[in-house]
Amino acid sequence: MKTFLNLLIMLICVSAFSQEQKVTYQKNDNDLVKATYYFADNSNIIEREGFFNKEGKLHDTWISYDLQGNKTAIATYNNGKKEGVWTYFKTDKINVVTYKDNKLIAVEEKALVVN
Repeated sequence: MKTFLNLLIMLICVSAFSQEQKVTYQKNDNDLVKATYYFADNSNIIEREGFFNKEGKLHDTWISYDLQGNKTAIATYNNGKKEGVWTYFKTDKINVVTYKDNKLIAVEEKALVVN
């Protein structure tokens, strides 16, 4: 009983401090729905955005951002499957990952040189 009571108190505390993430949806003419997710602690800054097809699966390009609005990743889906070149941006490098039909094909790391 004591364990149950502790668990209940913990769940109440967690739910009291959790924040809902703001999401907006916009239907496009090509049967895709654009979804925009905002950071939970700042509902004006975009965390990631991309598209769902009419079946509700991830489709086309998805872009993730950091709190400063810089791109952190660009990914591509085809009917819910990872497809094509995915790019991950780091401070001093770029990781390029290639997928085909949801299978990892290649990984490449490139140094980021700024003049």
